[in-house]
Amino acid sequence: MTTTARDLLSPDVTEPTSTPVEVPDPPSKLTANTVGGLKVTGPASEGYINILLYGESGVTKTRTAGSASVVPEMSPVLLIDFEGGTLSLADDYDRVEVVRAKTWKKVDEIYGELYNKNPYRTIILDSLTETQKFCMQEVMREVVRTNPERDPDIASMREWGKSGEQVTRLVRALRDLPCNTIFTALVHETTNDSGIVTKQRPGLPGQLRGSVPGYMDIVAYMYKKEVKVGNASTNKVLMLTQGTEKTLAKDRSGKLPAVMEAPVMQVIYDTIHGNGNGETGNAA
Repeated sequence: MTTTARDLLSPDVTEPTSTPVEVPDPPSKLTANTVGGLKVTGPASEGYINILLYGESGVTKTRTAGSASVVPEMSPVLLIDFEGGTLSLADDYDRVEVVRAKTWKKVDEIYGELYNKNPYRTIILDSLTETQKFCMQEVMREVVRTNPERDPDIASMREWGKSGEQVTRLVRALRDLPCNTIFTALVHETTNDSGIVTKQRPGLPGQLRGSVPGYMDIVAYMYKKEVKVGNASTNKVLMLTQGTEKTLAKDRSGKLPAVMEAPVMQVIYDTIHGNGNGETGNAA
């Protein structure tokens, strides 16, 4: 039985991959350490973190993710860039390696290389919001190519479904690589008739808004809050890791504080793995 990295990510794409992967048949009978050919491990035995950081633009999501590059256990780091906003990493986290995704086929090829041999300890995808838009543009471009009468700005349920499935496959594929994975996204806010925000969720359309967070161990909402220090005011970057009635957040490790100030990946990693006390550094 033979499959490829392309089959796992985009089974409806017909172009062959240049890097086929041989997937062994499952063993004829179970052993103590395998089930259906899969390695059996204990809970979280691999020690990898998968996290979704979401919030408004400018709350240092990319910098927080990039701070993994100075954590020995999380470096080297590869950032898959859909947003073109990596300038914030230039000064402090210039060891982050960046690859710009310009076509969905290129995304396939990047994943195929990582699937075959992944030299990185952390993969960052920045951002899922732009990834979904990028994917939808690719889907609609193909629709118009086969049917020139279609409006490229009006997608049917079928196109929304296809785009959503491809993004879901990408998220799951990257998450399942043997490394840490960090995803970023903008925030989607729901308001009531009075304009008051009643819900905050990752900035993804439709069902993706709820399903993608389900694949993560940690979903953190990042925001800025004005705080008075003496007679002056300053904006502090905060990260919410426990959900509220309004805001989606979670921490399956159960070790992170509910709110972290100026979060950096060193503190997040150490706290999750029992090496720290939850004190935060300065990512702003």
